[in-house]
Amino acid sequence: MSNTGEVERFGWVHRSTVQDAACLTFVRGTDLDRLAQRFGAITEHARTLDFDEYCEEAFAHQDRYPVIGLRSVGEWTLIAEDGGFQGSRAEVLRRVSHRTEAVSAFWNVNALTQFSHAVDGELRTAFEALMPAFRQGTRPDGLEDIRAGLPWPGLDPAGEPGASTIDLMLALAARITGEPLTPDWFDGDFATYPVASWPLDLPSSPEVLLDEVGLDQVGIRFHADDLEADSAVLLDSVRRAGPARCRRAAASVARHVLDLTAGHDQLVVAETLRALEDGVEPDDAAIGEVVRLRRWELHRRPVTSADRARVRALEVLRQATNRDPMTGLLGALAEAGRLRVERSDLTDLVTAALA
Repeated sequence: MSNTGEVERFGWVHRSTVQDAACLTFVRGTDLDRLAQRFGAITEHARTLDFDEYCEEAFAHQDRYPVIGLRSVGEWTLIAEDGGFQGSRAEVLRRVSHRTEAVSAFWNVNALTQFSHAVDGELRTAFEALMPAFRQGTRPDGLEDIRAGLPWPGLDPAGEPGASTIDLMLALAARITGEPLTPDWFDGDFATYPVASWPLDLPSSPEVLLDEVGLDQVGIRFHADDLEADSAVLLDSVRRAGPARCRRAAASVARHVLDLTAGHDQLVVAETLRALEDGVEPDDAAIGEVVRLRRWELHRRPVTSADRARVRALEVLRQATNRDPMTGLLGALAEAGRLRVERSDLTDLVTAALA
């Protein structure tokens, strides 16, 4: 088969149910429940549906939570998302590729795309299909030998924008898996699950955090002058305080917010606060799981603004568990700012903890 034919054989996708927007993730292995759990699924709510029924279910809930459909073919399992994107997230790919391998192709109605490859919990390569030269991951060049010969970027100026990039991603996925996607992959029953999305990774450094949220979201009042000066004082104080004091300051912020929202209702919350107050690194995965499931519960029943505030307070605590204590403190402050907590109260707490 010529390289052109290798790509064109996926043209059927543009006449399929997922032609406009989808994320197709291929994972080596056939334990559907286990793979779904790693994706973030709530497995006790599993249902068996055909693909059209699954798409209707996903559409019906798209504003509240994702729904995924799984079906095994050979040694691989297809995890399909109609209009979704979970399989393009690093937080998902690291988990679903634990002790195995995962490949995903994402596209949407805005012609955004992403191809990703993860192995044994490591996101090795990810790139936007229109710009394969700009690659990210722990081994960004790891697929270049496999990708060689495919007609990238492959856009047909006379055709539909972005259409052939989908074919290219599926062709590359087929080279990796050895199992080309064909229409019959969508025949038969799918195991479908609602998904409680994994929280975003905690920021890796103060610089990354400040790029994401800006100084005005983190700044607290040390003086009555302009915010930029206040933030400079804050950052200088945090840098000089040391890890243990930063953790205690982050714990003070989190405890204050949890007190305001009545969020002290789980043992893991108390244990996480205690570790931070002792100046040691807490279990960030445990509080992350609490946040994930509490967010899921918000979509399951009628909720109040107080319910939402309690979940956001838990996110303040999760931010505080960052392995970098300085980033943890700044992250907790930024998240507390979203709750509109009095900045003067936070200033007093942080000043006392850093002293």
